[in-house]
Amino acid sequence: VNCMSVKSSKDLYTTLLSSLGHEGDSSEAEAISALQTMFAPPTKSSTAYLVTLDEIDHILTLGLESLYRVFEWSLQKNSRLVLVGIANALDLTDRFLPRLKSKNLKPDLLPFLPYNAAQVKNIITTRLKSLMPAGGKEGYVPFIHPAAIELCSRKVSSQTGDIRKAFEICRRALDLIEAETRSKHEEQARETLVQMTPSKRPLGENINGASGGPRSVVQIMANSLKALTAETAPRASIGHLNKITAAAFSNGTTQRLKTLNLQQKAALCALVAYEKRLRAAAKMTHGGSTPAKAKLLSPTIKTLFDAYCQLCTRDSVLHPLSSSEFRE
Repeated sequence: VNCMSVKSSKDLYTTLLSSLGHEGDSSEAEAISALQTMFAPPTKSSTAYLVTLDEIDHILTLGLESLYRVFEWSLQKNSRLVLVGIANALDLTDRFLPRLKSKNLKPDLLPFLPYNAAQVKNIITTRLKSLMPAGGKEGYVPFIHPAAIELCSRKVSSQTGDIRKAFEICRRALDLIEAETRSKHEEQARETLVQMTPSKRPLGENINGASGGPRSVVQIMANSLKALTAETAPRASIGHLNKITAAAFSNGTTQRLKTLNLQQKAALCALVAYEKRLRAAAKMTHGGSTPAKAKLLSPTIKTLFDAYCQLCTRDSVLHPLSSSEFRE
């Protein structure tokens, strides 16, 4: 079940029932009762259910109770449910479902780490090589130069390790080289047509009708583009990838900051304020000169929490979190 398509807690339960072959319009209470009987039957049953919930982060917006209920069904002693949840947050259950841990129902976690440069390079290279015709050049990588793939792989792995980002960069690089190739072939087609046109006849006149040859720039360009193969087509170079990656990662820090929630941003502001205050105090102690960074002690979590609470209380913009919430 893709949870992005789920609109409410009732929708989650009815979607689960429908996916398991139980059609019909049920109320939320009826759907919960039916699923409870199926997943955690009062008597022993040989039937087992495997449910995969993709994008379960989305269910958090619908309320935690529905997510708690599904997890608890799968973790009970008499459960017949095997639940696989796929989420973007590595600490989703610890951060948003602490009640599971308190009930000794903590699920097993299988983290998928970001791809490293070698893995990204191997995936892109393998996919491009699969486009080569049978009997083509052995080891040849079409459409993107190996050095450009290396650059893309290193850039992506150092930033996010997200293979989707690598594919997006490759797609944009291919769009760029395609536009350049079309422009080049169009220019060559115009030159060819000029050379084929007698000086006494206008360009638009049909001068090749008898021979059946190309009659326009578009036809000549189309014929030359059709002649390209995976082996002869131009490849995106390091220069092309540099243009794309510069645009894609130029605002990396800004983009990461935008994804933080308000309390996370407040914690960063508290850290900056604490460091400024520490530097000012150290400057006064050392007679106006700022000591080296190594001599400025990093704050403990408790010290940072105190600074965060002071800022929240002083400015009355945010209600401060509790100590445990801040640590999470």
